[in-house]
Amino acid sequence: MIQNVKVDSLTIFLLHCDMSVASIRLSHELYKLGALGAAFLALISTALGFLDSAKLATSFLIISGISWFYVLANCYRKLHLNYDPKSKQHFQKLGIGNRLTLTRGLLIGATAGFIGTDPSALSKFAVFSPAIFYTVAAIGDALDGYIARVTMQTTQLGSELDNELDAFGLLIAPVLAVLWSKLHFTYLFVSAAFYVFRLGIFYRNHQGKPVYELIPNQFRRRLAGYQMGLVATSLWAPIPAELTKPVGVLLMIPLLIGFLLDWLQVSGRIKKQ
Repeated sequence: MIQNVKVDSLTIFLLHCDMSVASIRLSHELYKLGALGAAFLALISTALGFLDSAKLATSFLIISGISWFYVLANCYRKLHLNYDPKSKQHFQKLGIGNRLTLTRGLLIGATAGFIGTDPSALSKFAVFSPAIFYTVAAIGDALDGYIARVTMQTTQLGSELDNELDAFGLLIAPVLAVLWSKLHFTYLFVSAAFYVFRLGIFYRNHQGKPVYELIPNQFRRRLAGYQMGLVATSLWAPIPAELTKPVGVLLMIPLLIGFLLDWLQVSGRIKKQ
């Protein structure tokens, strides 16, 4: 009996040691990715300094840097979720899928760097940069999950980080599009929807009220994809606002209705079948 207790204790100790080593490795990997991302933002800032102005280069570096730090901090808090949700296997590396998701976060941060600018006063490089950044980030959203499955490293971390960055992108890019008069200001309801939804769940948890599980719905994912496609398109200078504004309003309505239905589900007003 005593020997069994000793063996169990040793197993638990070794398991904790293994998880600690994995956590350290993941942290170091994230630091390296963070440094590479910062170097990329500094390179874009330098180019803006030569092609536009020192003021734009500085504001870009500050805003994009803060955004990139937010993405990294969000990932760091979730590193313990780097495991397969089915097998519960923990991975000692982030994997290609998660790295691609973080790259999407970097590009969204780079898009944020142009908030507060006047497109009519920018060089062609500066005008087209956010469109390129967010378009690539939107395309990456369709690839990161697929790559994670192909490389057999689907993780809870990747799933949650993917959702967070979808919402972050649909906060940053629409704000820029509205400021550049490419989307109607009411489209900002889309930007706020996810965070209001999260706040509502937090409030229910804080009040001790039940929060029910969402019914899986592929259409929910497609709607988010449509929004990203629209916002990416609106950021391209040659696409007229006369087209993107009304289309944005039309696509906004089903998404907001979807969030309302989701809220009715998690609050128990619509029962899961």
